Amino acid sequence: MRGLSTLIVIQILTAASVTPGFAQEERSFETLSGRPLYQSSLARLPYRQLIKIAQSDSRSEVDSESYRLRIESRNSLVSSQDIELYLDVEDAPIILVVDNDGFVEVPFSKKMMELNPDLVANQPKGTLNIFVDLEIPKVDAPKIKDGKVDYRELFRPLIAIQKEMRKVDPIFGLAGQQQFVLEVDTEGTPLKITRELGSRTFRPNEDGKIYMILESYLYEENPTITIPEEAKIQVLPKSPEEIEEIRSR
Repeated sequence: MRGLSTLIVIQILTAASVTPGFAQEERSFETLSGRPLYQSSLARLPYRQLIKIAQSDSRSEVDSESYRLRIESRNSLVSSQDIELYLDVEDAPIILVVDNDGFVEVPFSKKMMELNPDLVANQPKGTLNIFVDLEIPKVDAPKIKDGKVDYRELFRPLIAIQKEMRKVDPIFGLAGQQQFVLEVDTEGTPLKITRELGSRTFRPNEDGKIYMILESYLYEENPTITIPEEAKIQVLPKSPEEIEEIRSR
């Protein structure tokens, strides 16, 4: 079976939660610079988390004065020129320009790390992706013997990669967030999970691929899976919407 790649592209949704500030006379959402949050509907990401993501990129340099990231909307009708970004610094918001290819230069300094302003976009929360190349330790492919593999062994590479990802994004893989799935290319052959209370069959899509989500109850039970020994397995990131689509199949 083909080994797993050690370099993967991670898409991180800029949909961080926001802590409301308090006005003097009434409660209202407010940014560090005093700008209204429009009911907290805009995409926002704390600066420290943004820098943590940027520094995880395999192309980034240690102690760089700035980091270059690619950002795009999940809405195909929104182009790079439509995305406006600024760091919400008190009294002097810093505008970050997105170029025609979707790249943006993020300045880095200890002072900004202490202030920890939000990166704010003019797009709705949860609609933007930040792309980084995340280099991970070499992960061996699952060991399939005589056409069978235990559930935990099959998902071992996914768990190892997700552990590394959570060093960048602590909420990665949690309910309602982006997470990894297994893409199993069986060239049309179904997979069968044999459990104590019966069996479950996963059938390939029209491309001959099966997408599997890590299920805690199956991981605990650790059933046996019947799988072609030459199946090609990849660990891929999927958005919350894509996860729900996979679950509904």
